[in-house]
Formats: sequence, structure tokens, C-alpha cells
Amino acid sequence: LPARDNVSWTVLISGYVQHARYVEALNCFRQMQDERVYPDATTYTCVLKACAATGSLEIGENIATKVRKEGLWKHDTILGSALVDMYAKCGALQKAREVFEKLRRRNVVSWTALIGGYAEHGPFAEALRFFSQMHEDGVSPNDVSFACALKACGNLGAINKGHEIHANVVLTGSGSDLLVGNSLIDMYARCGSLVEADYVF
Repeated sequence: LPARDNVSWTVLISGYVQHARYVEALNCFRQMQDERVYPDATTYTCVLKACAATGSLEIGENIATKVRKEGLWKHDTILGSALVDMYAKCGALQKAREVFEKLRRRNVVSWTALIGGYAEHGPFAEALRFFSQMHEDGVSPNDVSFACALKACGNLGAINKGHEIHANVVLTGSGSDLLVGNSLIDMYARCGSLVEADYVF
């Protein structure tokens, strides 16, 4: 192209992210900045996904600084959720929580990003606390939310909470999902209840 604008760069970066080619996405973002083309909320969201997948906290922090200065993330739920997810997946849970608490609107994606971070890095009890709080706030969990909460149960050996979540899985019809099914098996196996793990299998 004789001239590359924000839209053409964002489309290219988004394509790399969708096909899990995260390093190429980050390289494109650097080149975009070198050419002094300014990103928007959509560009930042795509790049934050690449940062989350590659553990590129430094790049993610730079984006977070720009996003804060421009005041974008408080009003843009998708961008805010991507920021929470990036921090959570990079293990910067305190920062993930700070961003989460400042979001004007929280959806299942932002809740799940925070829950997933605690389920992966601990403390695992916090993942279950936020999972319960999500329910109290009237946000219904999706398959990924269930999987994250079940992982926390397995890490804690909290079989009673696992039973409670399993009941919710059955009520919502998520039990047929492979991700949730695998998470149930893993949770029961980690808790030493092999009969129940076998039953789910």
C-alpha cells in the first residue's frame, strides 16, 4: 500500500492475533509506531491479547500507560477486559485487580479474566471468592468461567465447592462442553475422588 493507516495496520495485527501468531502481531505494532500511525482502542485490544499470550508484560505496561492517559479503558469494556486479562495472564494480579475495580461496567469476560488469573497463579481462594461475587453481581458464568473456578477448586482440594459448581454446570447445560468436562475430571482427580472423575469421563 502506498499509505498505511490505523485501519490497515489494525486489520493486519488482528489477523495475526486470530491465528495465534502473536510475535508477528507485536512486531507489526512496533512497526506501526515507527511509522507514527496512532493506534485506537481496537488496536490496543488486539495487541494486549498478544501480550497476554506471550507474557509480554513490559509492552502491555506501555500500552496500559497510554490507555490511561487517553482515558479509553474506563469507558470501553472490551479494552478494559483485555487490560485485566493481560495483567492476569502475566501474573500481575494486583494490577489486574486495580484495573478491574475501576471499570465502569464489568461483563463475563472481565470477571473471567480476573478469576482465571487467580486460578492460575493463586491465591486460589481469591478465584473462588470472585466467582461467587460474579454471581452476586448478576453476571452469569460462561464455560471458561466454570473451567477457571473448577481449576481453583482442584488446586485447593475444595471438593464441596467443586460439587456446588458442578451442580451449576448441570443447571446451565455447560456439562457437554469439552473444556468444562475436562475441568470437572481434573478437579475430581486432584481432590482424590476418582469415582466421580471416572463418572464425568
